[in-house]
Amino acid sequence: MRIIHILHSRGYGGAENHALIQMQGQRAAGHTVAFAGLADSWLGRACKAAHIEVFDVRMAGIYDVFSMWKLKRIARSWQADILHGHLIRGSHYAGRAGHTDRRPLALSTAHATTARTHMQHCAHIIAVSGAVKRQLQQAGYAERRVSVIWNGMPAGPACTDRAALRAELGITPDQFALVNAGRFIHDKGQDLLVQMMAALDRPQAHLWLIGDPQTDHGRQVQALASAHPRIHFLGYRNDVQRILPAFDGYVLSSRREAMPLSLIEAMAARLPIVTTSVGGVPEVVSDGESGLIVPSDDVGALTRATQRLLDEPALAARMAEAGLAHYRAHLTADTMIQRTLALYTQQLSHTAHR
Repeated sequence: MRIIHILHSRGYGGAENHALIQMQGQRAAGHTVAFAGLADSWLGRACKAAHIEVFDVRMAGIYDVFSMWKLKRIARSWQADILHGHLIRGSHYAGRAGHTDRRPLALSTAHATTARTHMQHCAHIIAVSGAVKRQLQQAGYAERRVSVIWNGMPAGPACTDRAALRAELGITPDQFALVNAGRFIHDKGQDLLVQMMAALDRPQAHLWLIGDPQTDHGRQVQALASAHPRIHFLGYRNDVQRILPAFDGYVLSSRREAMPLSLIEAMAARLPIVTTSVGGVPEVVSDGESGLIVPSDDVGALTRATQRLLDEPALAARMAEAGLAHYRAHLTADTMIQRTLALYTQQLSHTAHR
């Protein structure tokens, strides 16, 4: 198959990482892939580095007529079979440049529980969790037009010397190292983690925050954390999976999620998890078995659950193993890619019989 992934953004996030993993995996499976979007974006540069063809399509707003014409022309001359849009804008342009009943077939991935508009011109929609699918159905999309394919992540590199990795990050042997990775936005709730650390009466517990804090929310979190020497900022890292095995537990404090890639990375790294009950999280984490689930925006519950990781090492170890087993069975990049390719084939076969 010949597949163009379409996404409009400049920065880095879960959707961008997801699209890159899909493109690399689909190419490895023998298909021809390309990216249409901002060539000077994080994803555009990442595609160029991976030797994936990049078409610079600006998509200035939802109704950029020139970009629509350009994308249609690219799809026709490139002889695309699939136009796969991501996020609202990418899905809208995929739907306008492609078709619902013939090639190039337009499909969309809904990456957020708030996604509900501008996907109606796509033949089919992929929801990254059951929670996203339910929101789409409530918005009026027919159940038959939406399939759930959970996000998947490749396994991180093997850690051969954990002590050296901890020393590299400044983690001492006596510290219980908690970690959280994500963009510094209000929905991710890093401010709740600062409040949790202030309430957590365990001096050996330290928290490392991964992500670029140079946002409004990030600066607020840094100000809140300035009085807490047990909170550390690692900034943006492009090697999160490499360093995760250095830590002792993963805490996710999000107020809103669909299917967080960072949580899947933590499961793959065999970390015990404390997480809020948001979006698709309860679909992949079983409370008390593969992690501890607490209500969102509840600092007290978050603190008590994290305290259990420190006080009950046997429980933490069991949950870490269960999380790893669930990752291997359901949340690998290969599983996601194969299910996506199977959906492409199914949808294309439907067009052949119309």
